[in-house]
Amino acid sequence: MSEKSADTVKIINQFRSRTGFVFELKAESARLTVRIAQRQSPSDPGEWSAEACLTSESDSTPMVAWGPTRRDALHAVGLCWIAKAKELGLPTFDWNAVATALSDVRAV
Repeated sequence: MSEKSADTVKIINQFRSRTGFVFELKAESARLTVRIAQRQSPSDPGEWSAEACLTSESDSTPMVAWGPTRRDALHAVGLCWIAKAKELGLPTFDWNAVATALSDVRAV
């Protein structure tokens, strides 16, 4: 899942939302907001969702992915981001570093 990047990823803010947890991360290239939430409805496609969008852009459309675990959902949203980054003009992130930062605070 790694994307070529020398960026160090750091959590700069974290808080609970109504449905889960929100993490704002900073890398040299940009700021990323990641939301992690558990299934809210039986019709949800997985047990956990991860949503990622650029923090600095209020009109940034979030990418959402689901998985059986928080880590799987984060991995899936990272793959989605990598696949669409060039097409959408998104900055690259080291998604392994994102996962490590979130793992350090027991988010995944």
